[in-house]
Amino acid sequence: MHICMLTTTHRPNDGRIFEKEAKSLAKEHDVTIIAPSEDGGVGENEGVRVIAVRRPASNLLHPVTLWRAFRACLGHECDVIHCHEPDALLVALLLKAAKGRKVIYDVHEHWPSEIPFDLGLPNATALTRFLESLLSPLELGLARFADAKIAVSESVAERFGKNGTCPVIISNYSVAESAPPPALRAGGNRNVVYMAGNMQMFHGIRECIQAMSKVAAIYPDVSLTLVGDVREDIGAIAAGTDPRPSITMTGYLPYREMYETLREGSIGLLVFQPDYYNAYIGLPNKLFDYMLCGLPVVASDFPEIRKVVGDAGCGVLVDPTDPDAIAEAIVYLLEHPGAARRMGESGRKAVLERYNWGEMEKRLLGVYRRL
Repeated sequence: MHICMLTTTHRPNDGRIFEKEAKSLAKEHDVTIIAPSEDGGVGENEGVRVIAVRRPASNLLHPVTLWRAFRACLGHECDVIHCHEPDALLVALLLKAAKGRKVIYDVHEHWPSEIPFDLGLPNATALTRFLESLLSPLELGLARFADAKIAVSESVAERFGKNGTCPVIISNYSVAESAPPPALRAGGNRNVVYMAGNMQMFHGIRECIQAMSKVAAIYPDVSLTLVGDVREDIGAIAAGTDPRPSITMTGYLPYREMYETLREGSIGLLVFQPDYYNAYIGLPNKLFDYMLCGLPVVASDFPEIRKVVGDAGCGVLVDPTDPDAIAEAIVYLLEHPGAARRMGESGRKAVLERYNWGEMEKRLLGVYRRL
């Protein structure tokens, strides 16, 4: 079977689309990814063909990206289009009608709340609620014509179950074989890490820096490493703190380098803010990456995150809007290295035993066998 993974917003080497799904599907099928990038081009990566369509610099020109993705997909022969956004779903359904291709809709986000946020609209306004009221039935209506549906979590899948077949849950668990064993951490390691694909205010970066300043007043040698692209002015945020915490920014890192950097940390931060619904119900794959690396976590007390952290006993849940609460949790883990070590070990064990991509791969391949 020839599969086309179609995305209009994610980069070609996206962690879920390429590192997990495409690599797994390539074990039994021919897989091509069509995705936007700054440069465009055609190539191959670890047995997966990649067609990168050039993305304009401005998000206002997203329709241009959509048109280029449509043209690339139209000219590419495949049996199944595996799409990852509502507009990619629309493209896939048009090609299903024109060429008889089967369609799988992979729901990563709660798009009715994510799209207004991406447009820069403030949360909980009349305009935002109006847009959500339009987007939700439109997405649900289009999804009815997909041949199969996949969702990243129960919270994301919930509203689709009321409108036909429930999606198969394929969570964004870590690939256990991707990370080396946890490093032997020397006593006194006070490097706190925070990882995100594109770090923004809703990731709690301001609250993290404010919390780290409070920790630095107790442990002057504490440091914060930000892993991933950062879209905010970190210098301006840090300038308002006293003492000013030590901060290192790595930029985007390939998978292997990312794990090597995480292994050098002592605590993993995951303090998404309740700025909009999709952030509140999310289950970030970064949580499982921390756990795989044996890091105790300080994480937002949100529904999906709470389930995993509580089940695994791998960290401390906090009110992410409160820098004092974040700082207290970090200080607790620094002052109780034995408890921190046990949390890290419990988290890694939980990933190796149940929160790993191996089981999700079986589910994904099963979806395709049933088409």
